[in-house]
Amino acid sequence: MGIIRKMTAEDIDGVLKIERACFTAEAWPRGDFEALAGEESGVIASLVYIVDGKVGGYISGSCICGELEIYSVAVDPSLRRKGVARALIGELERLEKPATAFLEVRESNSAARSLYTSLGFWEFGRRAGYYSRPDEDAITMKKEYKD
Repeated sequence: MGIIRKMTAEDIDGVLKIERACFTAEAWPRGDFEALAGEESGVIASLVYIVDGKVGGYISGSCICGELEIYSVAVDPSLRRKGVARALIGELERLEKPATAFLEVRESNSAARSLYTSLGFWEFGRRAGYYSRPDEDAITMKKEYKD
C-alpha cells in the first residue's frame, strides 16, 4: 500500500497537514518538524508513510540507552484503521531496537490506547493536566522488548 522512509524537508508540508488535522489545539509548529527532518545525530528518528506520492502518516521519537520515547504518531484521517500507525511504530521499533518504549496519550483517545495495548504497551501512570485545549490527563504507556 505504501512505503516508510526517513522524513525529509520535502515532507514537512504533508506532515503539517496531518498534524493540524489530528492535533488542532496542540499542533507542533513547522520549525519543530524542520528540526526533526534535519536531525542527523542518530538519536532522533522521524519516519513518514508515503502512499500515492503523499505523506499519509508520520512518527517521531528518540532512543537513548535503549529507551525509546515516542513523541508523536499521526495518520491522515482518510487512512485510519488501515494499519498505517501500526506499520510506523513497527518500523521505528525495528530501526531503534529498544529495550523499552514509552509514550503519552490523551486519556480520551480510546482508539490510540487500544492500538498501543494491542502492540504490547501497558498503562503505567498518569500525568495530570498534561494536555490543554481541552484540559486532559495523559496516560503514560510502556512496552518492554524481549531479546
